[in-house]
Amino acid sequence: MTLLNKKHHIEKVYSAVAQTNCAMTDSVDAPVLCSWQRSMNQHGIDPADAAQVRILTEREFKEQAEAAEDFLRIARPGVRDLFHQVSAHGYCALLCDHNVTTLDWLGDDQQVREWKKAGLYLGSIWAEEEEGTCAVGTCLVEKRPITIHKGEHYRVINAELTCSAAPILNPFGEMLGLVDISALHSPASKDSQYFALQLVKQTARLIEAAYFYHQFEDQWVLCICNNREMAVVNRTCLLALGGDGIVLAADQTARQQFGGGIYKTMIGRDIEDIFDIKFDQLIDLAGKSEMVWPIRTITNGAYYFATLRSPQAIALKSIQIRPSQKTKVTPPKELSAAEPLSLDLLAGADHRLKEIVTRIKRVLDKNIPILLNGETGTGKEVFARAIHNASSRANKPFVAINCASIPESLIESELFGYKPGAFTGALNKGMQGKIVQSNGGTLFLDEIGDMPTSLQPRLLRVLAEKEITPLGSTSPVPVHLNVICATHRNIQDMVIEGSFREDLFYRLKGISFVLPPLRQRTDLAQLIQMALAIEAKTEIGAISIDKEALNLLTRYDWPGNIRQLRNVLRYALAMSDGDRITSTNLPEEVANQERPALLSHIETSAPKKMQPVPQREQSWSPMEQAERTIILESLKKHQWQVVKAAKEIGIGRSTLYRKIEKYDIVPPNKR
Repeated sequence: MTLLNKKHHIEKVYSAVAQTNCAMTDSVDAPVLCSWQRSMNQHGIDPADAAQVRILTEREFKEQAEAAEDFLRIARPGVRDLFHQVSAHGYCALLCDHNVTTLDWLGDDQQVREWKKAGLYLGSIWAEEEEGTCAVGTCLVEKRPITIHKGEHYRVINAELTCSAAPILNPFGEMLGLVDISALHSPASKDSQYFALQLVKQTARLIEAAYFYHQFEDQWVLCICNNREMAVVNRTCLLALGGDGIVLAADQTARQQFGGGIYKTMIGRDIEDIFDIKFDQLIDLAGKSEMVWPIRTITNGAYYFATLRSPQAIALKSIQIRPSQKTKVTPPKELSAAEPLSLDLLAGADHRLKEIVTRIKRVLDKNIPILLNGETGTGKEVFARAIHNASSRANKPFVAINCASIPESLIESELFGYKPGAFTGALNKGMQGKIVQSNGGTLFLDEIGDMPTSLQPRLLRVLAEKEITPLGSTSPVPVHLNVICATHRNIQDMVIEGSFREDLFYRLKGISFVLPPLRQRTDLAQLIQMALAIEAKTEIGAISIDKEALNLLTRYDWPGNIRQLRNVLRYALAMSDGDRITSTNLPEEVANQERPALLSHIETSAPKKMQPVPQREQSWSPMEQAERTIILESLKKHQWQVVKAAKEIGIGRSTLYRKIEKYDIVPPNKR
């Protein structure tokens, strides 16, 4: 900012606060003007003050972080996802507590010096009484989402920043903290920040929901939605209910939706006073399966759709049952890591997977590292757990860590642990790393291809020397490691590119297996039936699927693999009224998939003359060979324009790209 612009900004603040210049006053939004007035009249801040933002001492920061440990643990994944959405556009992401102290920060490492200089870093204090008008501090005062763009900041030193913040409230409407995204440089128009504000609002709501579920994990949680189709995935508008049906807490959306009129205070009311349904009926419905059912408000008869999450506590004694309730109700049992599927059950009737399982059994307990490769959602972690439980280490820990979901700044401490005081923000008692936690058991490194290159030498050394030195310590700790890794990336290509160490690759790849995607499994129909039984918590066959629905499910491409299949089946169960699933119960992307005549001949057509076929053709079925012919002919017809070919065939562009790769189809310009 030039000297002239700085002078203009300071004059504008003084004029607007004193209301001596109507043109300047009218150009400032009302919330910003109110904040400017507070900053000057109540807090006595000089807009020309050039002092940098106050940063907590290391000791002060530790105390703040420890006090908010639960909040930090729950909120961090949401902040990380938010940062991944905005990082490419020059934003950093901040998570602040209710004292507006920055407890977590994510930003471009190449700009750390600039971020620190601007006060957008760990330990910074963005209170309005210290900084004047700013997104975090003003959001805390206003208790609503807000964007403070460039010259709307009170202090001239902050007038180049653009910041959007949203409050995060606890189940009782009290401030837990705030989430913020800020940029050092941005377009002049405030309108450019509209979507930034929507993203922080969305993230704040997701964190609130996660915190709500955490706080009431041993209570019933009623989730309400005004749309049947969205009810299964909706995670806002939450009511926590005691075992007697009394409302214990409501999230912000529920308070806004149902907190008016006679229900201004919902807390302490019986759920039967708010909705036209008995609590015993709710429990009975939840005990049968994950269902969506209509409920109606007592006041005006408005219809909504609800799901009910049962308490996490399994013991019946932890659930208070009404004295009038005659039947014994036990919360539905969920699948958990403690009860994994066996290797044989996972293999099903698919000949490739059965062969993989046979090979896995031969290397069990042979101290051979295993690398699992496969598309996202193919069940790599489930397979890893099954391998662990089939081994002699089954009674030892299975410790999983996702190398792609932990910030690079934290993955080292997560893996190797640290001693007390090892770094700013460290817990007083230190932390035992995942590697030590897995001692004698199995360490599962998911998405190993995303491990930072700076950590690869340390992991290699641990694998070679069988000992680990936590951060801040000089004494190594011996460990007995058994490592299983998984990735959807081609590690060998990464080695060639130099983004993955070759010696670490061969240390981890004692033996590797490629898990086939769902669309390639030969036992897909049986797998669907098994997955349906798991989701419905019944025996296989207890809930039937009609012929048309099964045909739609087996012909679908399943880009999200098993993870997507489970979600589709959950939706189908919620939509069905009894013990049978029909095509009308399936989500739109499955039920309304195009079935063009072009692909209807796949099973009967013989392969026509085509591009030279690679040797792998010998392993393709006649159906696959015919499919390759159709794809190739369509690409040639449309002069290798993938979008037009995909449209003609009736499949998605990304699906067509996968099939081009699968069938080794090479465009003329790349031969």
